[in-house]
Amino acid sequence: MIVALFAVILVLLLLSKTGVFGGKDSRTKVACVGDSLTYGSGVLKTRDTDCYPVRLQSRLGTSHEVLNFGLRNACASKTGDLPYVSSEEYKASLESNPDMVLLMLGTNDAKVHNWDPEAYETGLKELVQTYQGLDTKPTVYILRSPYCFAKEGGAIAEYDIRPDVVTNELGPIVDRVAADTGANVIDMYSYTCGEEDMYTDGIHFNKDGYDYLASKIYHEIR
Repeated sequence: MIVALFAVILVLLLLSKTGVFGGKDSRTKVACVGDSLTYGSGVLKTRDTDCYPVRLQSRLGTSHEVLNFGLRNACASKTGDLPYVSSEEYKASLESNPDMVLLMLGTNDAKVHNWDPEAYETGLKELVQTYQGLDTKPTVYILRSPYCFAKEGGAIAEYDIRPDVVTNELGPIVDRVAADTGANVIDMYSYTCGEEDMYTDGIHFNKDGYDYLASKIYHEIR
């Protein structure tokens, strides 16, 4: 009986934060913007419970609403094969009125046919500035793309992604954009480098990997 009453109280507290009983939704809205690593590729059958935004939600609790605007194959660059700014996910992320934006794009920019460092830097900077310009003035975190590797060896990983670009070129660009815009940086590359057991294909993570990402992000934003 006591357990049931406690559960009811928790539900009522959550609903009160959402504004369902009237008033303003008081939860901190977190917009997770990115590619398949945000969407949850690697755990597609269980992404509703295992992608990193869901695992982050479980850590942040009822005071936050974590929204997943991940788009598989998305690029920061406007010249890539799928620019994020051309997507419905991008439009929805802007309309979500976020208080915080977690922006992780770069892995698909590092594809052999996509890589253009100037276009990546320009696209990433414009994304950051657009989010910063929203009425809610969200805090923007740029998440440097995680470590990746070719499981079969060689210079090119799955999906024609260049690990050398992810390792050597994305980081300095992220740091420059952060310096120019005042955005925060979370170095997901350093957190994941050498953690091959958490990957499914050298690019995407298994459920333990996504939970690990969420844990690191949680400690950075709290």
